[in-house]
Amino acid sequence: MQRSIYHGWWVVFCTFVIALYGWGLGFYGLSLYLVALTEIHGWSPATISAGITFYYIFGAFLVMQVGDTIQKRGARVVVLAGVGLMGLGVLGLTIVERPWQLYIAFLVMIPGWAAMGGGAINTIIAQWFNRRRGLAASLALNGATCGGLLFAPAFAWAIDTLGFTQACLAAVAVVLATLWPLAAFALRPRRPDEHDAGDAHDASLEPAGTPMSRAQLLRQPRYLTMVGAFSLGLLAQISFIAHQAAFLVPTLGLKEAGLVVSVTALAALVGRISVGLVIDHIDRRGATSANLAVQIAGMIVLLQTSSVFGLYLGCILFGFGVGNLITLPGLIVQQEFPRRDFARAVSLNVAITQLVAATGPSILGVLHDLSGDYRTSLIACLVLQAAAAVLILVRPRSRVIGA
Repeated sequence: MQRSIYHGWWVVFCTFVIALYGWGLGFYGLSLYLVALTEIHGWSPATISAGITFYYIFGAFLVMQVGDTIQKRGARVVVLAGVGLMGLGVLGLTIVERPWQLYIAFLVMIPGWAAMGGGAINTIIAQWFNRRRGLAASLALNGATCGGLLFAPAFAWAIDTLGFTQACLAAVAVVLATLWPLAAFALRPRRPDEHDAGDAHDASLEPAGTPMSRAQLLRQPRYLTMVGAFSLGLLAQISFIAHQAAFLVPTLGLKEAGLVVSVTALAALVGRISVGLVIDHIDRRGATSANLAVQIAGMIVLLQTSSVFGLYLGCILFGFGVGNLITLPGLIVQQEFPRRDFARAVSLNVAITQLVAATGPSILGVLHDLSGDYRTSLIACLVLQAAAAVLILVRPRSRVIGA
C-alpha cells in the first residue's frame, strides 16, 4: 500500500504562501506604500517612514507573543484572523487623508504581520518537524523571498497602471481568495500518531525540563550575541528595503525600480538556497558573518556608482543575504538550544530584532531629508552590517539555568 504524504509538507506549502503574501503586503509592500503615498499626498519620506517605524515597534510586541498564542489557540485561528486584518489595514491605506490616519491603518495591519511573519512560521513548522526542521523552515521562508520576487513587481505594475486604490483592492482580493481556504485546510492540529521520518526517535532524546522563560533566555550570553548581531543586521536591512524604491526611482523610474526590487528578491532566493545546501556542514555563525560581508560589498557598490548596472549589481549583492538573515537565527537556535525552547527563543528573537530595526526607516528618512540624498543613509547601513558581522562571531559560554 502506497504511503500517503506526510501532512507536514502541506503545512510547509501553506506557510510558504503565508510568507509570500505576508512579506509581499507587510514588508516589501511598505516601500511601495511610501512611494505611492508620497505622490498622492505630497508627504515627505520622513513623515511616512515615521508611520512605518510605528508599525514595526508595536508589531514587535505582538510578535513576541505569537509563538505562545499559536500553541494555545492553534495556527488556523491565528493565521485566518491575521490575514483578514492585514487585508483590512492595506485597504485602509487607500482612504487616508491625513498623516495621523496612517497610524490607524498600520495598527490594523500589525496583527496580520505578527501572524504571517517569521516568528509565526517558525512556530508552525516546529509543531510538525524536528529532524528536517531546517529544510522545512527554509522552504517555507522562501515564500518571503518570493514576496519580493513576484509580489512586489506585480504590485508596483498594478499601482502604476490601475492606481493605488484599485491595486490594493485587487491584491487583497487575491490574498483572501487563495490563502483563507488553504490555511483552513492545512493548518489543522497534528495528530499524536503523525511524525515525519525520524521525529519520533528524536523526540525521545529531548532533555527533560520546562522551557526557559524570556527572562532566562535573555540571561544566556550566546543568545544575547545572536540577538544583538541580527538586530543590527536587520536594522540595516529593513531600513534599506523600506527606502529601496525611493532610492532607485530618481534614476530608474517606478516600474524599473519595482523590477530591481524583484531582482533583489531573486538574489535572496538564490542566496537562501545556496546557503541551505551547505549550512548543515559549516559553522552557522560563521556563515552569518560571511552573509553580512556580501551585503557590505553590495553597499560599497551602491555608494561608488550611480549607473544602472551598478545599481543592479549593488542590489543583487545586498539581496543575496536578505533571506538568510531571516532563516539563520532559527537554525542557530536549533543548534544551540533544546527543542523545547525553540518556539519561544525564535519568537523573542524576531520581536527584539524587529523592535530594534523599527527605528531604521525613520532614521534613514531623517538622514535623507537632512542631507538631500541617500548617501549618508547607505553609509549608516554599511557600518551597522560591519558591526553585526563581528558580533555574531562572539561565542560566550551559555549559563546553566538553576546552577
